[in-house]
Order: sequence, then C-alpha cells, then structure tokens
Amino acid sequence: MKAIIMAGGYGTRLQPLTLRTPKCVLPIGDTTALISILKQLERVGVNEAVISLNKNQVKVKEFIDSQYTGLKIRYDFEESKEDSDKLGAIGALLEVVKKAGADDCIIVGADNYTQGLDYKKLMEHHKNKKADVTIALFELTDITKVSRFGIGVLNKDSRIIQFQEKPKVEESLSMLASTFIYIVNKEFLKKELPEYVKKERLEGRKPDNIGDLWAYYSDKLRIYGYKFSGYWGDVGKPDYYVEINHKALDMIERHTDKSVKLGNNIKVSGKVIIRKGCVLGDDVIIIGPCIIGENTMIGQGTIINPYTTILRDAEIGKNNNISGSIIFENVKTKDNVKITRALIDGDCIILENNRVEEQAMIGYSCLIGANSQILYNTRLWPFLNVDNNSIINSKIYYNMDYMIQEPVIKKSKYWEKQR
Repeated sequence: MKAIIMAGGYGTRLQPLTLRTPKCVLPIGDTTALISILKQLERVGVNEAVISLNKNQVKVKEFIDSQYTGLKIRYDFEESKEDSDKLGAIGALLEVVKKAGADDCIIVGADNYTQGLDYKKLMEHHKNKKADVTIALFELTDITKVSRFGIGVLNKDSRIIQFQEKPKVEESLSMLASTFIYIVNKEFLKKELPEYVKKERLEGRKPDNIGDLWAYYSDKLRIYGYKFSGYWGDVGKPDYYVEINHKALDMIERHTDKSVKLGNNIKVSGKVIIRKGCVLGDDVIIIGPCIIGENTMIGQGTIINPYTTILRDAEIGKNNNISGSIIFENVKTKDNVKITRALIDGDCIILENNRVEEQAMIGYSCLIGANSQILYNTRLWPFLNVDNNSIINSKIYYNMDYMIQEPVIKKSKYWEKQR
C-alpha cells in the first residue's frame, strides 16, 4: 500500500516559527511529526510515500533527505505562493493522484501526532469492512472540544452514518473526532475525488476542507470509522505544539552522554536526555522529562523544569527558570530570565531580568532588551530588537517581502550548523 502525506500548508497559525521551519519538521521531543508518521507507516509494510508540499517547503525535502532513511519518498510540489492561492487540501490531493496514479492508499496529514493508534489494525478494519473509505476517529474525553473537530457518528457496524463539522457542544451526536488519517480505495480516488473537486469549483468554492468531502459522501458510499484512544494532536497552534511536545517527551528514555560531567551539586531527576558536549554550572537543577541539546551551556543556579526542550549550542545564563518551553539552537539568555511554556526560535538573545510568558513566540534572531516582559500570546517576527524595559503584549510583524534578511531565514536550519 502507498501513502500520501499532505504537508502543503503554510502553518500561518504557528508564525513566526514557520517563517523559517515548516511545521511538520518542527522538533517534537526527540523526533518530528513527519518522521514519526514515516516510521509508523514503515512498520506496517508501506513501502512508498508521496509527500505533498508547497513550493516554499524545500526544507522538508532537505530535512528528510538528511535525517531519514526508510521508505521510498517522492515529493510533489504545488505551485502556490501563499496560503490564499493554494489548491486546498482536497485539490492538492487530486493533483498528487493525477501525477502518482490512483491506488489503494493511506492518507495522512503531516502535522498529526498520535500515541495509541495501531496502523495495522486500522488497515485490517478497512479490509474486513470492505470499506470505500476508513477514517481514524479519536475518542475525545472532554466534550467541550467537539466544536474544534469534525465529528463522526457511527452505527453498530462502525459505519459512519453522519458527519458533523465542528458542531456546537449541545448539538454533537458523538465524541469521535475525525483525524487527518484515512485509508481510501483506488476507485474512490479515480472517480469520486475528481467529481467532488469539479463540483466544488463549479460552485465557486475551493476544495479544501476534507471533512466536507466525507460529509458529502457519508450517505452515498461505505465510509467506516476506526476508533482509537491514547493521544492525538496536530501541530497547528502554539498551545497544541507545546502540548504535543510534552506528550512526546513522556516517551523519551533517560540518557546522559559520557562527555557530560555531573558534579555532586548538580541535580538531574526523571527522564532527561543530556547530549554530548553540554556544560552544567554549579547548583543546576534539571527535572525531566526534558532534552538538553548538544554543546549547551547552563549557568549556575538555573532550573530547567519538566517538559522543556533546548536544542544545540544554547547558552543559558545564571539563575534562569525555564519550564515547558521549546528553545531552538544558538539561543542565548543572560541572568535571571524566566521562560514559561513559550517558543523561542534560533539565534535569539534574551538579556537579563526578562520574563517570557505562555504561548509567546519569539522569531528567529530577535534581541530582547533587559528588564522586559514578553506577555501571553505575543508574537515577534524575526530580527526584531526590543528595547530595554519593554512590556510587549501584541503581534509585531511586517511583510516578509521587505525583509532584507530573507536569504538568511531561507538558509538557516535548526538541525544543521551553518556552513
């Protein structure tokens, strides 16, 4: 069976991070969403995957080529310049099918992250039910979340008899959220998919929302649901990304590279990965699960709290307190900095006595002046300089077309040192 992995989105909700790094290859624990998907598919016998991308996502190919060996990978680049002129998810899927040919296949959204989904059982369920389409449905435990998802309603035979797109809580008929994980028969891709895309375009709509596709065919074809529990999320928004990283860190195994010296006054507890070349100052406390990347330096008295990822070559100052955050490569913080559930892109400098709050995102190579506060949900575009004694509580951005450092953004990769 082939796989089609849909990765062509522009990740606008995760900007400024996705101005540099496509969301499907952002770090999650010690992996990425895309690598996790490829390995799951490889384990169940899929031997070829086509990855659908937009033409600005060459970095996805570069990442996979340098970090993964396994499935045969083909790439299909959609000719779009920005989110507004994309073909839409369904339109992009049809383009892949036209180029690669229709076949029975598994279709996965590249920003899905799952724990507990058995792809082999999903495939067996599809075969046993003689389904045209099978949708992996995640069993929600919190009814207030139904309004965020497409909801599948099953009969006793697991056939989807109704599909509700983001229903109100009081109107939801089930708690089974549709994931972007499907098994689709060859005949559907040859016949129904192009017919649906043609219909939508004739009616003046972009064929984008796959939930609408399933809703349209739910009473016309044999569409089945496969229920699973455990964990499922998509790397689409800052809070989702932080939460998924937490779940991925729960799965790591404790390891400290033999090059790292842990003195008696350094406390490391829980599942912690400390990679080679790290230097830890006196009275440092690291509480897992967390990852400390290669050649990172952590200053005296700093506390690294659970669910923190720090990538390579970071320099963390004295008496910092970092928790639940993702700190990219080459970041430098000075003394007395506190970072809580935030996202700091590579090459940033954060001067002393700073506070960075939940869901804040600081773009690539920003400089944050001393004695400042970056408040909840703030977003700072790359290369911005924040004055000393600032309080920022907003989105500060600019048109990337006018950014003179754009070649630097395009070249830089968190997983690879600059040549």
